[in-house]
Amino acid sequence: MTERGVLAGVRVIEFAQNAATPHCGRLLAGMGADVVKVEPPGGDAMRGLAALGPMEARGYALINPNKRAMALDLARPESSAVVEALFAWADIALVAFKQRDQEKFGLDWERASSVNPRLVYLSSTALGHAGPDAHVGGYDVLVQARSGAGFVMNRSRDGVPVPTRPAVNDFGTGMVSALGVVAALRHRDATGEGQRVDTSLLGTAMALGTAILGGFDVDEDVFAEVRNDLDTARSAGVDFDTVREIYERRVIPGAGAFRLYFRHYATADGIVTVAGLSQALFSKFHKVTGIAEPDLSEPHGERFDRIVADAEALFRTRSTDDWLAALREVEYPCGPYNMPYEALADEQVRANDYVVDLQHPVFGRYTASGMPVQFSKTPNVEPAPSPQFGAHTREVLAEAGFATDQIDALVASGLTPDGPPAA
Repeated sequence: MTERGVLAGVRVIEFAQNAATPHCGRLLAGMGADVVKVEPPGGDAMRGLAALGPMEARGYALINPNKRAMALDLARPESSAVVEALFAWADIALVAFKQRDQEKFGLDWERASSVNPRLVYLSSTALGHAGPDAHVGGYDVLVQARSGAGFVMNRSRDGVPVPTRPAVNDFGTGMVSALGVVAALRHRDATGEGQRVDTSLLGTAMALGTAILGGFDVDEDVFAEVRNDLDTARSAGVDFDTVREIYERRVIPGAGAFRLYFRHYATADGIVTVAGLSQALFSKFHKVTGIAEPDLSEPHGERFDRIVADAEALFRTRSTDDWLAALREVEYPCGPYNMPYEALADEQVRANDYVVDLQHPVFGRYTASGMPVQFSKTPNVEPAPSPQFGAHTREVLAEAGFATDQIDALVASGLTPDGPPAA
């Protein structure tokens, strides 16, 4: 592996599928760590999402650049020796199994730390490591619902909320996990001690909802009334959007700003986004638009409704580019509302390497998101495509201490496949 990046020389073993923890692995790999992804004989579940061929798929390719990959059948008892060798080899272990399955497959912290006391061990679960549902698995959509954040960000269809995409809690957990393990790695380097780092989708969801998930005793009387109204509405079978409107009218602070100054507007040829949240910026908005200034203390009154309607009608009279030019002239925060394919070509995105072009040996060129963090002294590694299934099984086993004849026997037995199964 190339010796480039702030984490060059750090060895990571990844026991995880899908998105959240693999995204952590991807970030570590981008910063120079040698990340080895361990997959079951059937491959990571993402290898079957939007397939590009046998054991290759769009979902997997987008989430796993810059890694190496090996295969291991954890369900077989003889995998134990391989797991222990990998724990001994690694500086960091990323484990995203339900807690009972960690123990079932010999991937638990107690075993890992007994093999390698210096190991930084990430245990990432759906709902956290304590509480009545600690052993329950889950996905992003479940914590959107459970955290309360989904109620605010989800839109609806036929009166029922639709999960928000992309899976913000999955990829947010990847980022939180990367932060956790590099902090623990610093502690390890300073003290010689490894430790367990716990993250979860639910913990990430609660953190992402910081600005809307607070509670203040001084607001309790108002909230008691709101809770009563919401409970009454839900008991009566009122649709999701109406229930949320009750909540937003009564609870969301700064509702007037979000209705007028901090939102998306339809233009003559598309959509433009405006984002002002200060009195100084509000004044600039009115200077550019000529729209009357509202009373922000009455964000749902008739006069405010008329002002919002006037603003919406005005924005439809000019093109997106015209509005961007006018708003930027007075330095009012604004920007285009991109379709996904437009974001991939956006000049600002490209200038900062927030997307990268990769060349895969099987299915050719593709574009994926780049690294969200960059360093002036220790540049990130050159982007590389996702690994083919089992492509590095033999070399990783050799690095973990297995002799050539042992590796041949492990591969022949099917315990550690070194490539896709024969068609």
